[in-house]
Amino acid sequence: MPPKLGDAMPNDIFGKEAQKYWKKNMPVVPVEGKAPLVTGWTGLLGGQPSEAKQAELIEKYGDRGIGLLLGIEFAASQILLALDVDDDRLWRFVLGLLGLNQTEPQAVFSGKRGKKGGTLFVRAAKSLRSTVIKGTNGLGNVDVLGAGKMTVMPPSIHPNTGTAYETLGMSILEVNFADLPEVSAHLLNLMRLTMGSEHAAALVSGKATHDAGVALVAVLVQAGATDKEITSIIAGLLPEDYAGNSLRELPEWIASARKKGFADSKGESKSLTQDLVDLAHASGMALFNDGDGQAYATLPHLGKSVAVRVESSSFAFWLRHLAHTEMDRSVSTGPLKEAAATLAAIALFDHPALPVHVRIAGNAKRILVDLGGDDGEMVQITAGGWQISPSYDFKFIRGSGFRPLPRPQADGDLRSLGAFLGLDEQNYRLLLAFLINALRPVGPYFILLVEGEQGSGKSFFCEVIKRIIDPNVAVRLRLPEKPQDLMIQAKEYRLLNFDNASGMSGEMSDALCSLATGGGIAVRKLYSDGDLYVMSYSRPFVINGIGGYASRPDLMERGIPIRLSPMAEGGRKTEAELFEEFDRLLPGILGSLYSAVSSALRNFETIEPPRHLRMADAARWIKAGEAALGEEPDAIINAIAIAQRDFVVDRINEDPLVVRLRSIAQRQIFEGYIGDLFAEVMDEVGLTLGRSLPKSPSQLSNQLRRMRPAMAQAGVLVEFLDKDRKGRRIRVSVDKEDMKPSF
Repeated sequence: MPPKLGDAMPNDIFGKEAQKYWKKNMPVVPVEGKAPLVTGWTGLLGGQPSEAKQAELIEKYGDRGIGLLLGIEFAASQILLALDVDDDRLWRFVLGLLGLNQTEPQAVFSGKRGKKGGTLFVRAAKSLRSTVIKGTNGLGNVDVLGAGKMTVMPPSIHPNTGTAYETLGMSILEVNFADLPEVSAHLLNLMRLTMGSEHAAALVSGKATHDAGVALVAVLVQAGATDKEITSIIAGLLPEDYAGNSLRELPEWIASARKKGFADSKGESKSLTQDLVDLAHASGMALFNDGDGQAYATLPHLGKSVAVRVESSSFAFWLRHLAHTEMDRSVSTGPLKEAAATLAAIALFDHPALPVHVRIAGNAKRILVDLGGDDGEMVQITAGGWQISPSYDFKFIRGSGFRPLPRPQADGDLRSLGAFLGLDEQNYRLLLAFLINALRPVGPYFILLVEGEQGSGKSFFCEVIKRIIDPNVAVRLRLPEKPQDLMIQAKEYRLLNFDNASGMSGEMSDALCSLATGGGIAVRKLYSDGDLYVMSYSRPFVINGIGGYASRPDLMERGIPIRLSPMAEGGRKTEAELFEEFDRLLPGILGSLYSAVSSALRNFETIEPPRHLRMADAARWIKAGEAALGEEPDAIINAIAIAQRDFVVDRINEDPLVVRLRSIAQRQIFEGYIGDLFAEVMDEVGLTLGRSLPKSPSQLSNQLRRMRPAMAQAGVLVEFLDKDRKGRRIRVSVDKEDMKPSF
């Protein structure tokens, strides 16, 4: 009887057991429940830890459970795998197919059991990959665990039963791997066909077995199964106490199927496209759609949270590789495209619609950050703090060039970031504001507008921000010319970093405002006459340039402006040296930021929105996180307000129209019709300046309405008066107490 959790248990399971495995050159990892406790554990498959590392692991995790890494290479192109059977009704079926239920088995039986079913150790060709063979009609699954997978070993405690895992047959520590049963792509295909057949459930029940047995035998004959394999499969599916005639009739069923030519028609009943579709379904892939016409799938090697587009090149490569390993054949582009299109249609019409996220997802109670690793682990942030664990209720996609984040550490200090970047107190607070806002799963988002002369480190500063929030190969982007190109970039990246901007059109300025607050655009679908494709995203982004690239008030009032000072010439470090230092700081920086986000979640509903800022909702989120940043109340919010005011006044005072209006109103308050003001504005204007001014009275009227709030901050007051038969009257004056910017 295995011991239970409440019984006296050894408090050094990993401490004692690990040394046994290491002596056999078998990689193991400490576990809590079923989860590994060390980062990068998959890398242990490549070699044993040093003696010092072994001692460290035992010292730290000696009282925890132990997990064995699968995929151990032990001979030329041979590796150790495990078949994890999660349904007791399938246990005899799997044993029979492997030849382990015979009176004199041809291979060594080695396995272990936890709650139900059991796990069998097998050997296989190195090319065989991890997969999931799914049962239908209520049957369970068989997980094929290879490289990159781990299985918990006795005498660890099962987290659900509270009892220790027990060894079945011979301990894997005592087995020569070459004596284990061999699993081939052919056997896995027979297992997949059997478990995916509607007839298997009938045989397992022991009822109406004749028709089900005849039909399943025909499928197996067609798949190339031998008589012995078919007999093992049928006998393994039938209940152990089965008393019917099916086993006596089985030889006749097999002979009849062969006589009818099922063996000769192997592969002819289905097209290659259908074979690929069936293969994808049987692999453990899960389909869904985003509710907006895009089909996605989660793939076994990426976990349940990370998805790929079904009609993407990534999915095609995965399916091509699956066909190579499972079907032992190469597949041309045509069938691949047809199979992907079929799966996309199935995802759109037969599977649920779920939102997809890039890097960050969440709601008012929980935020997740995709660390980007192969293990699918996420940082989960709640009002109570943050932790690292898998998550299955949000779906993430990883765009082109996606790179992982390091695991955060809880002992970091954000002041180290300010010191590393050489920021004064004002700019440090502005940077904190943007980072906290960028980690919110939904907008609106302040726009970080970075300016500085040549040699001020603008590009480096912005690359650091990109690496903190959303590292990617495409660190620096060029500001696109078309709004649709902007939205395509927003689809791929969580945070966009536009480098060395020198100017932008009014259309692009409006599109950037929409991106910050959550607007979208509608464009005609390619090769269609009337269909529209709507792209709507909300993303944080950074723009840097020497200056003057942002001039429209709508954009400026959504911005957090930062002016960087020139870097000292002496003692400059190379970027490689700087990033080496930054990489050491980054885990602690992330931990501190995630703690501030936890504070924002905890305090958001109780915080009164700062109503003197245009982006009040974003400002409220930032203010809610202030408590965890060691700042005085409202210090960060006030820093944003001051920076915005100075930036707007600075830009407005440089605008050619404002220069002309101030010149006119300083001589005498103007009051008249818009056409008269247009004539006065254009009077005695040179060719160069005239190009920057409105081209007609209507353009002047529109520009004055758009710029009026910003001009008021610069002391140029515009009032629209009553309208009569001649048109709208307007008054322009100068606030003589506020004629200069406040800096």
